[in-house]
Amino acid sequence: MKITFIYDIASPNAYLCHRVIPEFEKKHNVKIEYLPCLLGGIFKLTNNQPPWMAFAEITNKSGYMNIEMDRFMRFHKISEFKLNPHFPINTVTIQRGLLAAKKLDCEKEYIDVVAKGMWEEEVNLGDKEILEEFLTKKNLPGKEILELTSDDQIKQQLIENTQKAVDAGVFGVPTFILNEEVFFGKEALREIPDFL
Repeated sequence: MKITFIYDIASPNAYLCHRVIPEFEKKHNVKIEYLPCLLGGIFKLTNNQPPWMAFAEITNKSGYMNIEMDRFMRFHKISEFKLNPHFPINTVTIQRGLLAAKKLDCEKEYIDVVAKGMWEEEVNLGDKEILEEFLTKKNLPGKEILELTSDDQIKQQLIENTQKAVDAGVFGVPTFILNEEVFFGKEALREIPDFL
């Protein structure tokens, strides 16, 4: 059974899901396919906002979001997460890079390396030079990936993926799609098994 993961590393919650997915796939005998999208594009197309903006004026909401995030990390024994001091980061090049990595058969490695760089090592991956250098240092073809991020086909694919996600009912990240049904948020990983 296939589950689609609407993915943009801009979201710390997408990172947390990514950390849990390998174990989830084994436990439930499913395959989760990453669909690289642009979270900013999803927000624009759905008139949505990042939670830190949308809930800024709501008493206790931001505090609860932090508690809930901490609870998720404790439950899944994730201790490496650090809020990137460069957050929010423009991830257009990073997400195009994921599509490029797929073309170069290093998608999984790219996702792992970028997730760690963004949310464990606090690297400013929104800077193209830093991104290329970081990928190369991690034994990925950084120069080739960055060159492909300028490819019109890859640019168009990211736009199409983002529109496809919105057309499927997506309004934010992380989102999972199973049997054309939308499951939003990292907590969906507890709910999805009931629908397999």
